[in-house]
Amino acid sequence: MKSPLVLNSNAKEKINHKINTNLRMFINRLHSDFPPHWHTDVEIIWPKGAPYKVICGNQIYHVDIDDILVICPAVLHEIFSPSPGDRIYIQADFSGIISLREIDKAFRLMSPALHIRKKTCPKDLYDKLCDHLNQIMQLYFGHATHFHMSEIPDDDSIIAFTELEPYGELEIYSILIQFISLCGKNIDLFRKTDSYSTNSLKNSIALSNICSYISEHFTQDLSLEKAAAFAGFSKYHFERIFNEYTGMTFYQYLQQMRINYAQMLLSNPELSVTDIAYQSGFASGTAFTRAFKKSTGYPPSQYRMLNEVKHPLNANPHFENLF
Repeated sequence: MKSPLVLNSNAKEKINHKINTNLRMFINRLHSDFPPHWHTDVEIIWPKGAPYKVICGNQIYHVDIDDILVICPAVLHEIFSPSPGDRIYIQADFSGIISLREIDKAFRLMSPALHIRKKTCPKDLYDKLCDHLNQIMQLYFGHATHFHMSEIPDDDSIIAFTELEPYGELEIYSILIQFISLCGKNIDLFRKTDSYSTNSLKNSIALSNICSYISEHFTQDLSLEKAAAFAGFSKYHFERIFNEYTGMTFYQYLQQMRINYAQMLLSNPELSVTDIAYQSGFASGTAFTRAFKKSTGYPPSQYRMLNEVKHPLNANPHFENLF
């Protein structure tokens, strides 16, 4: 069983998870913040009674009630609870599944996190996603009927140190894969911003394809010129619409993709920082460390120590001026 999550520098929340499973699920009813930490699990947060503010990497997400936030594996995140209220957490170890090409690709494209807003998500799509989550909750907590928050008692001892039904874990993972697949197929819809004009929508397929292309070749020597040629645009037109589509320049996007991959590699203690730098596509260890610290607020060696199985540090000074 994995270590409990750390709530602050002085206390730990001891959550009684089920045993003999790579899944962790709980209803957080506490009014508590989670300091900077990361893990190799994918984490799904589903506020039902109160919103959350979540920092993933260097991005801030304001997650309203009934929104869904998918935090990708190995992403540093910090969670702030502005008010009390129920919030559902689902954490699942995908390390044995991420070798599937499209699972790996989905996480790279979603990283650091995918924010699914109820108010802007098409109802049929949102209902499908919620149905998947409700099925998972039913299987984990043992309810045969449609899941309701009132069915889960305040005292979680009802599930403490119990096991899932036979093949329950397999069934839950199959639903999670469907959930991630649905997210991946609709990532353009979730990521679309107000600044992305209607006239630009005709380019969305080409730009989605180039993002997928980058996710498969980011460790190689990619250039703006090569990417523009692949997308079928002139260099200057591509540079403008790519920035509009992703919210960052091509080289910023490429570098962030490399850093996201490096974060996952840092979970392997057998790899040195220099090994990780070259495997992630950086020209040198120095360039990697500089870019990694600028993106996360920590050098790679210190980032490693923020894994929740070790000892999380206190506040991240990188974000002090964001509030």
